Amino acid sequence: MTEPRLDAHDSAVWSRLMIQAFARAKSREHARLVEAAKREADRCLSSARNPAIMWSGGKDSTVLTHLVRVTLGADIDVVSEKDDLDYPGEEAYVTGLAAQWGAQLEIVRPSVSPSEWIAANAATLESGADIHSRRAALSRVCFYDVMERANATRDAVLLGLRAAESKHRLRNRTFNGLTYRKRDGLTVCNPLGDWSGLDVYAYMLAHGVEPLHVYRCVGFAHERDPWRVRKSWWLPGSSSDRGGVTWLRHYYPSLYRRMLEWFPRAQSLA
Repeated sequence: MTEPRLDAHDSAVWSRLMIQAFARAKSREHARLVEAAKREADRCLSSARNPAIMWSGGKDSTVLTHLVRVTLGADIDVVSEKDDLDYPGEEAYVTGLAAQWGAQLEIVRPSVSPSEWIAANAATLESGADIHSRRAALSRVCFYDVMERANATRDAVLLGLRAAESKHRLRNRTFNGLTYRKRDGLTVCNPLGDWSGLDVYAYMLAHGVEPLHVYRCVGFAHERDPWRVRKSWWLPGSSSDRGGVTWLRHYYPSLYRRMLEWFPRAQSLA
């Protein structure tokens, strides 16, 4: 794979992150958080009839999957949504780790191609249009509806969401706790809810779990906070005018060129 295009600065920032992660992995606080996450997951699973882990391939859900399937040893299904706006190699990444960890992995896909949806609607969209949130038409059709159908027969799902990732997640953690029941009866469990980004890398390092390639793209815009790199669809969407287009051009020029086919004016943001 020739992308992402990583340079010496990315390697230096990554090396510093791994030194921090190594120290964190040896700390009592990290050990406490790991044990607390195991207890939270175990409590949820003990009362669930048909639970599943939701695994995007991102660093948090990857750690969750390993913690529950391997460290905790729970025989639980794993569900992953995959489509043609994923970063290259995502599906191979999750299927390879699932086989290594002995996990029963179900890949679910949208009935509509996200790339085709973007191409069909590009004339009415700006490059910076919201495509990732629940209220966005694309994510509703090609992600949230897909996951709701996949969860229709489940009574509990485990997610790799951390409160530190956003104000919304922090509010949810504050008012609902790590495990809560939704109005439709589905129990949602976030065992990693109290972890920091550094704790996620500490766990990966301690257990020999290699993150998806996107997380090594840390030198260009995330030198001070490398754990802020997040994996979603590769199309920047609402982050376009906040460096998202520039970041994409820097690390994934082939994806950047593909974006310009849909949104030629986005070149002015790079």
